[in-house]
Amino acid sequence: MILPNLESRYRRWLQVLEAHRLDGFLVTHSPNLRYLFNFSGSTGLACFLGTETHLIVDSRYMEQAASETVNCQSMLAEKSLENTLKATLSNSSHVKCGNLRIGLEAHRVSYDFVLRLQSWSLPVEWVPTRDLIEELRMIKDKEEIKILERAFQMAQKAYPQSVKQVRSGMTEGEVAGILEFELRKAGGQGLAFETIVASGPRSSLPHASSTAREIESDEFVLIDFGLKYQGYCTDLTRIHLLPDAQRPAIYQVVQEAQEAALALIEPGVLSSQIDAAARGVISQHGFGDYFGHSTGHGLGLEVHELPRVSTVRPGEIQQGMAFTIEPGIYLPGQYGVRIEDAVVVTHNGYQLLSNRDQ
Repeated sequence: MILPNLESRYRRWLQVLEAHRLDGFLVTHSPNLRYLFNFSGSTGLACFLGTETHLIVDSRYMEQAASETVNCQSMLAEKSLENTLKATLSNSSHVKCGNLRIGLEAHRVSYDFVLRLQSWSLPVEWVPTRDLIEELRMIKDKEEIKILERAFQMAQKAYPQSVKQVRSGMTEGEVAGILEFELRKAGGQGLAFETIVASGPRSSLPHASSTAREIESDEFVLIDFGLKYQGYCTDLTRIHLLPDAQRPAIYQVVQEAQEAALALIEPGVLSSQIDAAARGVISQHGFGDYFGHSTGHGLGLEVHELPRVSTVRPGEIQQGMAFTIEPGIYLPGQYGVRIEDAVVVTHNGYQLLSNRDQ
């Protein structure tokens, strides 16, 4: 097992709070709880105040939290996480000393939850924030990169073992099941997302589900898959040809678009420039209207995280970022092609996490 540098993360997190003039913070998003405190449970709430953090969990996770977490004190929720949070704040010497600014993950909590917090008679200003922890997570450290490398090795071990079992007459669901079994055999600790197996004309659906459709011998199959390892996600898309199938002409266009995007990756480049490079190639070939999604997305504790390789939220590429490059062309009612690989940005370029020749 590769151990992350949790102390370094926590120190950087404290610096972020200081920079935003926050006296405290509530962490509710599970990947963020894992990132800061090593808590791998599905439900919890961390309340940072002053110099300490209480991680509030229910009875399902108390033993687990006590054994695996760092940088926090585990606390059992007697009735509910929310009631325990209220009691903790009410009894806190920091709260009793005066008005406090406590940050919230505004895009991770409900409006109803915020209203309930505001109804408490406490001298607290609840400050909405967005992506404070996610922006820390965007830059991977050496341990995280090692975990991602290992995870992609597992995924790429499973893929060839899977597709050599694929036969005409199998359903998309059967193929997905074979691949998911091989991902587990290779060491995967879960799926990063629902496996996509889209055959024939269904390959024009960018995020198709795997169905009971039988695959014919002259068709190709779009396979989008990922596993989790130590909480980190992989994401790959491959085109598998059955024995009588021919590779579609647009495959070469998509491949060229991916190469154009990869060629631009280095610190200082804008993510929107990388997106434009792939999109430009596809447009030059007359398929610009058939590439609707972004060129890539960040990978880490979530399969879709910062940065976004698109025009929606352009940002400067930095060393340590890990993201996918996945241009595609989708011809409705005919077929679609996507090629997806992943990179981590180095000091002068990038390192492929995946094997493009597979």
